[in-house]
Amino acid sequence: MKLVNCQIKYSLSSYLDKYIFRRTRKEGGETAWGPPISAGLFWNPQSRRARRRRPRCRGAQRHLAPFRAASAGRQPAAEKWAGGPEEAWRGRRARGVGVMAASVLGSTCGPLRLGVTGLCRRRPPRGLWARARRLPGLAGSGRSVAAASGSGASGTDRYCLELLRKRDYEGYLCSLLLPADSRSSAFALRAFNVELAQVKDSVSEKTIGLMRMEFWRKTVDDIYSDNPPQQPVAIELWKAVKRHNLTKRWLMKIIDEREKNLDDKPYRNIQELENYAENTQSSLLYLTLEILGVKDLHADHAASHIGKAQGIVTCLRATPYHGSRRRVFLPMEICMLHGVSQEDFLRQNQAKNVRDVIYDIASQAHLHLKHARSFHKSVPVKAFPAFLQTVALEDYLKKIQQVDFDIFHPSLQQKNTLLPLSLYVQSWRKRY
Repeated sequence: MKLVNCQIKYSLSSYLDKYIFRRTRKEGGETAWGPPISAGLFWNPQSRRARRRRPRCRGAQRHLAPFRAASAGRQPAAEKWAGGPEEAWRGRRARGVGVMAASVLGSTCGPLRLGVTGLCRRRPPRGLWARARRLPGLAGSGRSVAAASGSGASGTDRYCLELLRKRDYEGYLCSLLLPADSRSSAFALRAFNVELAQVKDSVSEKTIGLMRMEFWRKTVDDIYSDNPPQQPVAIELWKAVKRHNLTKRWLMKIIDEREKNLDDKPYRNIQELENYAENTQSSLLYLTLEILGVKDLHADHAASHIGKAQGIVTCLRATPYHGSRRRVFLPMEICMLHGVSQEDFLRQNQAKNVRDVIYDIASQAHLHLKHARSFHKSVPVKAFPAFLQTVALEDYLKKIQQVDFDIFHPSLQQKNTLLPLSLYVQSWRKRY
C-alpha cells in the first residue's frame, strides 16, 4: 500500500509541476512566476527545477514595462468580475483544485478528456496508470491484442483473441490475467466455447445446427488423433491438448449439451438449468484447472458451483435479447409458481410477480456463488485465476438487486468500465 501511495504521490507531483501549473499569475499588473498550487505539498521553490522556470529573457521584461505602467491603476478584469481580490483568489483556487483533481484522475486512470484545452493531452509519468494500461479495457484494442498474444503470435492465436474480445469480453479479460504459459490455451478453450455457443443464434434451421455440432465433434476426435482441420480455433485447441493433456470427456460434454440446447424450449425447472450450466460452464472450468495444473477436490467443487452460477446469470442476462426474438428460456416451474406467463416477458412486463421470478432465479445463482467461496481456504492459490469470473457475476447480481430485479432495466445492458480494474485487484489480492 505504501508503494502505491508513493507512486501516486510521485505521479501527481511530477504531473502538476511539469505539465499543468507552468503558467504566470497576474497580480496588480505585474507578471511573476509563482509556485504552483501544490507548493506546500511537493514543490520546493528553491529547487533547481523552480529556478529554471524563471523567465530568462530580460528584454521581454523591458518591452512590457510601458504596458504595466498603463494598467497599474486599473483593477484586473477577473477581480472586477468576481467582486474583489478575495473572490478572485477563491476562483483561482477553485480552478487549481479542479485541475489538481483532474491530474489525480489522469495519473491513476489514464489520459482524460475533460473539455479543457491541453489539460491532459500528455501522458503522465510511468506509474500506477502505466501498469493498469496492461489491461485491455483501458488500452487500445489493437495494442492490447498484440501485447496479449506476444510479438511472435500466429494468425490462429490472433483469431482466437479477436473472437473472444468481440463475443466473450469478460472471459477475454479473465484469460488475460492467467499465467503467461497458460494464457494461449485458455484463449483456445474459450474460443471453442464461443464457436459452439453462437451456433444456435447463427442458424435458421435445427438441421444446420446439428451439422455444425457434428463438425465440432469430429474435430475433437481428429485433434486427439493429431490430425486437426485447418480451422484457427481447432489448431489452437490442438496445441492446448498437446501441451496440457486435456481430458476429452469435458470437451465432448460441452458439445453434447450445446446440441441438446438447439431446441427452442424453456427449462422445466431450475435443476434442468443447473444441469445445462454444469455440463457447459463447469466443464470449461475443469479444463481451465487442468491447464493451470491443478488437481484438487475442493477446487473441483468450487468450479462446479461457479459454473452453475455462471449459467444462471447468463440465462438472466440473455432474457431481454431472447424476448426480442419471441423466446423465453426461464424455468417454467418458477414462472408458474408466481403466476407469470411467457407473454409477460415478451411484453417486458414489470409487475411484482415478474420481479419475483427473477429474484428466485438470481437468488439461486447467489447461493452457488456463496458455496463456491466457502471453499476459499481449501482451494490451492494456483487455482484462483480460473475463478476470476466471479467478479463479473457478483457485479451483475448487485446491479440487478439495485434495480429491484427489473430484468429489462437499461442499466443492466451497459458494460462496467471498471471491470478490468476490479479483476486486476482481485487477481493481485489472490481472491475470487
